[in-house]
Amino acid sequence: MLLDVLFVLSLIYLAQMVLFAAGAWFSRYPVDRSRRPSVSIVIAARDEEENIGRCLESMCNLTYPQEKLEVLVVDDRSTDRTGKIVESFVGRPTTIRLIRAQPATGHLQGKANAVTQGLDVATGEVILFTDADCEVQPGWVEETVKYYNESRVGLVAGFTELRARGQFEKMQALDWFLLLSLAAAGIRLRHPFTAVGNNLSVTRAAYDAVGGYRSIPFSVTEDYALFHAVTSKGKLVARFPLDPSTLVFSRPCASWKQLYNQKKRWFAGGRDMEVSNFVFFGLSYLFKLLLFIGIPAMWAAGNWFPWLASAIGDLVVLLPSLAAFRRWNLLSAFLFLEIYLAAYVVLFPPLVLAGSVVVWKDRSFRRHAP
Repeated sequence: MLLDVLFVLSLIYLAQMVLFAAGAWFSRYPVDRSRRPSVSIVIAARDEEENIGRCLESMCNLTYPQEKLEVLVVDDRSTDRTGKIVESFVGRPTTIRLIRAQPATGHLQGKANAVTQGLDVATGEVILFTDADCEVQPGWVEETVKYYNESRVGLVAGFTELRARGQFEKMQALDWFLLLSLAAAGIRLRHPFTAVGNNLSVTRAAYDAVGGYRSIPFSVTEDYALFHAVTSKGKLVARFPLDPSTLVFSRPCASWKQLYNQKKRWFAGGRDMEVSNFVFFGLSYLFKLLLFIGIPAMWAAGNWFPWLASAIGDLVVLLPSLAAFRRWNLLSAFLFLEIYLAAYVVLFPPLVLAGSVVVWKDRSFRRHAP
């Protein structure tokens, strides 16, 4: 009986993943390369002295017209040299401004509070977000704003690649490509469910239309909260192109503890997803759970098709991004990824759902702030 259920779920999972792979591959949209709106880049930074210099060097190499560009770095009450490093970049050809975040008020907590204070002084028609541990390509701005080719486009997201050397890092890079491919496919299939804030943009008009973060309920994943607010009304659409020219580079977690805290924050924020999204992820969770439960039955029957179907489904979704970005070398960690996915998909949701406190940048937050 269990093997029969697993066989059916295997076919459903494979069909879903093939559909999402097609959606990711066809995540290509009309563009307007003549678009040159004013742009503000907002970067929230807390205790980022090891990373912020590289990030701002990449900002100084941007090829977008300088008179239409500003970079706003919000020092989120850092306890290290982050603020001083940012100050050393002020006065460079790229307009870089340092904003020192004030203490949080009301439901504006953590990163959402810092980002809001940056947005309060931003003057751009389009707002781009990235993180202090990221580096962008010189053409990142113009290659992103070209997708705002019509007024109904309110938000554009992009892919992020983790710089990876060892197997632990390559596994994380594959995991990101898998998640972002699913997210890009969801938008292409007209079922948007998420985006990641280290490569995200929104029009000022769209941000103001939803009332900004002061009107958006608190979430430990503020990027998802903004994405959901913009896309859920039905009036504005999002774009998530499979475009190497908009790729942003970041750094993987250095330890399992850091990775655990990152995933915990993501899972906690994901609890606010639409019911329809829970259906998709719920079926995937059930399938992965039964894979574990069914190991004795599969061993006895000598039938490992469900595990093979799981691996093939994940690989199929990865192929569009690996091909577009030419990162085939990451596949050396694919088996590691499958073991990791099997473990955290089964074990992580109960751990996260049972708790309400999330740690980010040495500060603890409840999923819903007061």
